[in-house]
Amino acid sequence: MRATLLLLVLLALTCCVADKDVRIVTINQLDSGRTGPPYDLDITVSELDDGATLLDAMNKAQDQGLMTYSGIDYGPPLGMYITTIDGVVRRQQDHEYWQILGGPDMKSLDLGVSSYVPNNSETVLFRSLTFSSGTEKEKAREDL
Repeated sequence: MRATLLLLVLLALTCCVADKDVRIVTINQLDSGRTGPPYDLDITVSELDDGATLLDAMNKAQDQGLMTYSGIDYGPPLGMYITTIDGVVRRQQDHEYWQILGGPDMKSLDLGVSSYVPNNSETVLFRSLTFSSGTEKEKAREDL
């Protein structure tokens, strides 16, 4: 009787732990300035563990054929730097990157994909941006 009860409790805990859904969307257009649709990628990854990171969600989506991505893994504490999503490459040497936004206010995240743990039903946006090098900023100031 106790063994059966223990088994039922373990099954109940297992089913409740893997119930987080995360929506991943992308805007491939450089410097679009928007966070809303239309999106170039719009998927939902289901049945994630409560403690799953954004990278865990991306791995599951890639395993299911919902998206592809690649990047550079710098190891702890920096983690994975995403360079390519569904064949769209953003390179630092070209002054391009994938900005990651999330949370209730769709703000730029302070953590990367390896560390960020999205909430259940959260939407995470990868937005394509460019940045200026220090030299370009100095040139812009000189032109003023």
